[in-house]
Amino acid sequence: MEIENVKRSEITNFKAEVFFEELQFMLDGKSEREFWVKNHGMNSRSFSKDVLDVSSEIYATDEEVKEAVFIHLSRNSIYHQLPEVFFHPLSISNPTMSNREIVEAIKENKKVEDANIKFFIPFDTALFIEKCKLSNRYLSIFTDDYSRSNLFSLAKKIIQMDIPLRKEQLYKLFLNLCNSEKFKENLPELEVLLAAILGDDISLEYKRKTLLESPFKDLGPCILGYNFGTKGPVISEQDDILATIIMDKSPTYKVLLKNISIIKKILSFFVFSNREVDVQYRFTEISGFLLGENHLGFDTITLKA
Repeated sequence: MEIENVKRSEITNFKAEVFFEELQFMLDGKSEREFWVKNHGMNSRSFSKDVLDVSSEIYATDEEVKEAVFIHLSRNSIYHQLPEVFFHPLSISNPTMSNREIVEAIKENKKVEDANIKFFIPFDTALFIEKCKLSNRYLSIFTDDYSRSNLFSLAKKIIQMDIPLRKEQLYKLFLNLCNSEKFKENLPELEVLLAAILGDDISLEYKRKTLLESPFKDLGPCILGYNFGTKGPVISEQDDILATIIMDKSPTYKVLLKNISIIKKILSFFVFSNREVDVQYRFTEISGFLLGENHLGFDTITLKA
């Protein structure tokens, strides 16, 4: 019944590689099924689409009963690609043959053709599966293993920054860089992005920047705008950014330094370049002491901050 539904569906009009993916989806949950491709040869006048038919065949092995699904395609088999002389005589008739003998020779030739097409089914199927894998690199660019590997390589070339991220983290960063307008100077959205990449909550806020050294050049005996009419530090018009990593437990110092580096490099894509990024960390658990209830002394426990 499932095969009949497939025949009546619109997916038979799809290209064979796309049809195969949809067919597997529609027949999902039937892991005991085997899929085979039977190529009937190309004839543009007779066939206007890839998929001619879908059939099911039940067969028994020594251990179990299995179902094979045959996908009939209007494509050339390996059999059709090889020289005809390998399988058939150059001529099936001669002047001494009667009409009945010619008809019998044609029927025998057809039987040989069918037998050869069946012989090459495993080889045609293997080639078809490889073509499907190539198609999936384009159809499933974000999920196919080969496509994702190429995508990671492409992301590294585009980002051109040595950020110590795992592949999954680099994947998330790359996708969000494609939508950088949404995150530009948007601290709430950047908090969500950093949390998704690092796995820890991140708090971002603007921090007033104070210039302790004069940004101006000398003008005569005094410095214009710094100690000529003013005195003390200068408040910058552009604030810096303070990032706070909120963690449940203290990580190793190496991991902490790596996360600080990652935050600074990621924020460099989304905030103005003249802002400095300071990173601090805070733990939601602290060590403390409570007086024991049943014995003398203190019980060392972990308290929630």
